[in-house]
Amino acid sequence: MTSRPSAEPPLLPPLLAIFALAVGAASGLFAAVAEASIVIAIGVGVVMTLGTAFLVTRRERRRRRIAREPFPPAWRTVLEEQVAYYRGLDVAGRARFEREVAIFLDEQRVTGPRGAPLADDLRVLVAASAVALAFGRPGYRYPTTRDVVVYDDAFGDDYEVDAGGPILGMVHAQGPILFSAKALRAGFRGAHDGRNVGYHELAHVLDFDGGPADGVPALMPLARIAPWTRVMAHESRQLERRLESRRKTVLRPYALTNEAEFFAVATEVFFEQPRMLKTKHPELYDLLRETYRQDPAAS
Repeated sequence: MTSRPSAEPPLLPPLLAIFALAVGAASGLFAAVAEASIVIAIGVGVVMTLGTAFLVTRRERRRRRIAREPFPPAWRTVLEEQVAYYRGLDVAGRARFEREVAIFLDEQRVTGPRGAPLADDLRVLVAASAVALAFGRPGYRYPTTRDVVVYDDAFGDDYEVDAGGPILGMVHAQGPILFSAKALRAGFRGAHDGRNVGYHELAHVLDFDGGPADGVPALMPLARIAPWTRVMAHESRQLERRLESRRKTVLRPYALTNEAEFFAVATEVFFEQPRMLKTKHPELYDLLRETYRQDPAAS
């Protein structure tokens, strides 16, 4: 008897076919899910974009409305009597300065401690400090996430008023901007003494706007950051030598605290004693001029 292999039907091709169908179905499902995810992502993006556009449009409409409203005469009197920067502007410049002050006070919360009402002259001086620093950059807006709190006098680490306290102003990485009312008014009375706590603390705000307070504000052109850090280091060494030899200095010793304080102190002098700063420290002056897009020594 002759034997031969049995002729059983092959199993592999049908299994491959079933596997292929399963893979195809899964691929279709994944594709459908991916398509749905893309559609959802696009939808969310569109909604967010439209929402942002709506908020921006509403904010700009409000700003235009505020700019059209008559500027309060009492506020103008404060600017005329106490803010030398404002007095140095031409008619068009004063009008723009007033508009920016009005917009700042509409968008920012400026009060006394614990939300107490604050005298109008102090609110205007806070706004004038902010507007002066940003005046060379029309359209710049300070972040609205910080309240501004003005104490009657100096204060201590416990944030309680203390006429002999060490703090005249303060800005944290997060949290409010703090001022001493007495120091704020004194800063504008001594318009050319190189000290203005309003300019000083708002310089810190600009510094924080770009990230950590490192003395390099977000307004500074990218190409000028390396020269600026070099000049800060050089000027700090020069200041130390002058203080050791008891020679007069344009920048006060507090500038040596750290880079953030150097920038804030230099900002005060740039706006209050620009010609002296330009004469004694021309490279420092030029870098600040490019940062603020202003040339106060020329006026």
